Amino acid sequence: MPTRNSRRSSSSSLRDEGWQFGDELEVRSTPVHARRLTSSSLAPASSSRAVFASVLVLSLLIHAALLGWRFSSRTSPTARSTAATDASATLVELTPEAGSPPPTPPVPPDLQGLQEFHTTAVERTGVVEEALAAAIQQRAQVEEAHRQQVTNFEHERVALTGQLETLAVEKAELATQLSHERQRASELAEELEKARQEKEHVAASVKGAYDQLVAALKGEISQKDIALHQAQQRLVVSILDRVLFPSGQAALTPEGQRILSKVSRILANIADQRILIEGHTDNVPIRPPLSLRFPTNWELSTARATEVVKYLLAQTHLPGNRFTAVGRADTAPIASNTTEAGRAQNRRIEIILLPLEEPGKDLS
Repeated sequence: MPTRNSRRSSSSSLRDEGWQFGDELEVRSTPVHARRLTSSSLAPASSSRAVFASVLVLSLLIHAALLGWRFSSRTSPTARSTAATDASATLVELTPEAGSPPPTPPVPPDLQGLQEFHTTAVERTGVVEEALAAAIQQRAQVEEAHRQQVTNFEHERVALTGQLETLAVEKAELATQLSHERQRASELAEELEKARQEKEHVAASVKGAYDQLVAALKGEISQKDIALHQAQQRLVVSILDRVLFPSGQAALTPEGQRILSKVSRILANIADQRILIEGHTDNVPIRPPLSLRFPTNWELSTARATEVVKYLLAQTHLPGNRFTAVGRADTAPIASNTTEAGRAQNRRIEIILLPLEEPGKDLS
């Protein structure tokens, strides 16, 4: 039997020819360059295999002869000679004949297992490579979709950034407009409050003038020669013409001057009113000789209104731009001209107090 040393020497000789055994075998495979292990790639060429087999057989025989010699040296010379003869015969019989092909050694079981393992590993490597290729392709698709999403998000971000900038500008403009509107509203509120206060003041002033006129002219009012009318911020003092003027004349009578003096003292204390003097007549035409001076009721009504303004200016010492004289003739009657009483009411002078912000307003 071969000894442990003989096994080591045979293993060393196999390693020298490029063989690997058991734990020395390392299976390496790459996803792309995996090679299949075949009999042609694992084993040497046929000639090398024959030489290997011969050397192996000779090595075994030599070890067997040595072991037999050692055994026979311990027994007898005859046994040793017989063992030597048998060894020589055995060597002669096992030596291959010259020119004959070396016998093909059988494939070791370890090598066959390695071949099967390699075949299975290659198959598994192919499956893994296919799965890896599919995973790589899927990853490439996912990365492409991700890049597209990133591009879309970037476009949306740029668009939203532009919208935000536009909205910021609009917000600033609206804030400026709102500030202006608030300031304008505040100014309007102040003006409105000021106007309200002024109106209240004017109304109070008109009410005070009305009360004073009623107290000063209560006798004439009771005789229906004078009538007072108050409407919001306006006060109308209506005086019949027979109290102020002679019939068909434009000069004031003493009684008319006395009444106008009372009125002027009250008007002098009103600083925020415009004074409008209107002259009114009936519809009866003026006859000669009065028609020589006043051809129509227009001239007569205007002359009487002007005479009253001149007297009030002299008495009140108010600015002339606060007075206005207007002749209306018979265009604004307050009663019917078909009766003497109605015509008497239409022949009148009206002193009208107006707010200063309503210059030139028609009060007919």
